[in-house]
Amino acid sequence: MKPLAISWGDPAGVGPEVVLKALAQAPPELGPSLVVGDLARLREAAERLGLPLPAGVVEAVGVGCAPEILFAGAPSAASGASGAAAVRGAIQLVQSGRAAAIVTAPLNKEALGLAGEPYPGHTELLATELEAPQTRMMLQGGGLRVILVTTHIALRDVPGALTREGILETVRTAARGLRELGIANPRLALAALNPHASDGGRFGDEEALLLEPAVAELQAEGIAIQGPLPADTLFAQALRPERGIDAVIALYHDQGLIPVKLVAFGGATNVTLGLPLVRTSPDHGTAYDIA
Repeated sequence: MKPLAISWGDPAGVGPEVVLKALAQAPPELGPSLVVGDLARLREAAERLGLPLPAGVVEAVGVGCAPEILFAGAPSAASGASGAAAVRGAIQLVQSGRAAAIVTAPLNKEALGLAGEPYPGHTELLATELEAPQTRMMLQGGGLRVILVTTHIALRDVPGALTREGILETVRTAARGLRELGIANPRLALAALNPHASDGGRFGDEEALLLEPAVAELQAEGIAIQGPLPADTLFAQALRPERGIDAVIALYHDQGLIPVKLVAFGGATNVTLGLPLVRTSPDHGTAYDIA
C-alpha cells in the first residue's frame, strides 16, 4: 500500500503538532506516511512534544524555515511560504507515484497573502496546481456532509456571486464525487438563500428566479436533488437517516460549516471534490493562540 503524503501546514501554528500526534496514534494498518516539511523543525517539534519523529520526511523546495518560525503563533511571509511549498511537495509525491493521497495540515490565509500566494486557501491552490477548475469543498462529520457553492468571500457578496452555472457545477461535482466515494445514487438537498426559502417571494426572489430552475434542470438530468429548502431546518433533517439526505448543498461558507462544526468540531474532515487525486484535511485552522 502506498503511503499518504501529509503536508505539515503552517509551521507557526498547530500543524506540525497535529501531524506528529496523529502519526503517533495512527493504527498499524495505515502503514508509513510521508510528511512534507522542514526536517530540522520537525525534529525540534518532536523533541519538545515528546513524540517520535516520522521516518519519512520529505523536504520539498521552499519548505525550510528559520527556528523562530516554529510554533510562533502569528502569521508571517515565511510561515505562509513554507506551508504552501509543503502542499506543492505533497502534490508532486502523488503525481510521481510515491504516495496514494494527500492529507493537509492547516494553512493561514493571512500568511499565504504575506507570502505573495494568490490563493485564499487550500482549495484554490490545489485547483490551480492540478488544473481542476470544478473543485468543491465538502465538510463531513457527525452525520452531515456539506458541499459549498461559494467559499471564501464576504457575506455581502454572496447573492451576486450565486449563478445558475455555479449551482449546476457544484451539484454535478458533488454527485460525481460522492459516487466516486462509494455512494451509488447520491441524494442531495439544496439550501435556500433567504429565510423560509423566501416565503413565496416575500423575503427575496433568488429561490424563484435562480434556485428552483436550477433544481428542475438537475432533476431532469437524473440527479436526485430536492429544494431549495429553508436552511434553518434543513440540517436537522439531514441528520435524520429516514429523510434520505446524503449531502446538503450550501450556498455560502458559514451557512454550511456552522452546522458541521457544531455537531463535529475537531472530528470533521474536509474533502476536496473534483480533483484528480484524493485530498482531505482536518476541519480546524492554524490555531495560533494555542500553538
